Amino acid sequence: MALIDRIKYDAGPDEIVWKYPKDDIVWGGQLIVNESQECIFVKGGQTADIFGPGTHTLKSGNIPLLEKLINLPFGGDTPFTAEIWYVNKTPFIGLQWGTKTPIQVEDPKFGILTNLRGHGVYGFRVVDTRHFIKEIVGTKKATNTEQIDLLFKNIIASDIEELLSQIIHDQNIDIIRINTQRTNIEEAFKPKLAEKFQKYGLELEQFEIVSLNIPQDDPGYKTLVEARAKRAAAVEQAMGDKAQIDILGAAYQQKRMLDIGEAAAKNEGQGGGMMGAGMGMGMGMNMGQMMGGMMNQAGQQAAAATDDPAAKLAKLKTMLDQGLITQQEFDAKKQEILSKI
Repeated sequence: MALIDRIKYDAGPDEIVWKYPKDDIVWGGQLIVNESQECIFVKGGQTADIFGPGTHTLKSGNIPLLEKLINLPFGGDTPFTAEIWYVNKTPFIGLQWGTKTPIQVEDPKFGILTNLRGHGVYGFRVVDTRHFIKEIVGTKKATNTEQIDLLFKNIIASDIEELLSQIIHDQNIDIIRINTQRTNIEEAFKPKLAEKFQKYGLELEQFEIVSLNIPQDDPGYKTLVEARAKRAAAVEQAMGDKAQIDILGAAYQQKRMLDIGEAAAKNEGQGGGMMGAGMGMGMGMNMGQMMGGMMNQAGQQAAAATDDPAAKLAKLKTMLDQGLITQQEFDAKKQEILSKI
């Protein structure tokens, strides 16, 4: 078996890790490491010495960890065997990730479950060669770029369900408008994902969400749309009633009495009898006086209601709950209103 006296990298630039195909090494041989690479020796499953870019002569004294592992009996002149791994330390970006199956998430406002799909890109670089070789090559048995990429696609896919659900709940994100919140979700997700990558000797260089969407034929989506429509109608009705109360004030009660009296008068011909007639007559006698009071009070209270900070804040909160404005817009407008008090 021929002994190796010159060791150099002989793979493509896109390989994250590459194993030198031979392991019979002679003392005094040369090890060549390219820019943006590191080379590490492995013996018996244990990582040994690491070499950076340059040309290195393999001799006793400059590979102390390996010398201890092979325990040379003849003063360092005997050939030895060891695995030699080259690690590419340039950033690898633009790698694709995506959810293989829909992620079931719960809308924080309505408690309705929907199926969410997502995809995007990610990137990383090796920062700790020794840890990377131990965890990825040794433990995970991933020895080429394709296997490593698949490993991290699976890591992202398995973690994103739990983390995405947590972020949606913590930030009270509207599921239907979730695609507009991609940047906020990315920023919340990156630190959590970076911790995962760090465990493998890697640094997260890129994580982007290209799309988050719910299929429109999803039953949960249809239920959620219906629930939002009902809530919007209820809020609109409530805002209309509140506007009347704000403008009319005490006269609102008088208006309600008029409405009741009118209804009673209409019922006279439908079995309301003397009671309905009496109510109609009583209401009619006081109509002019009550309408005059209503108009006076309405004029006085309309301006006050327009400038009422509490009313403005309540309206802003309703718009926020409906998804008509963002949290940032709500906070800015709230601060503006409070500063004028």
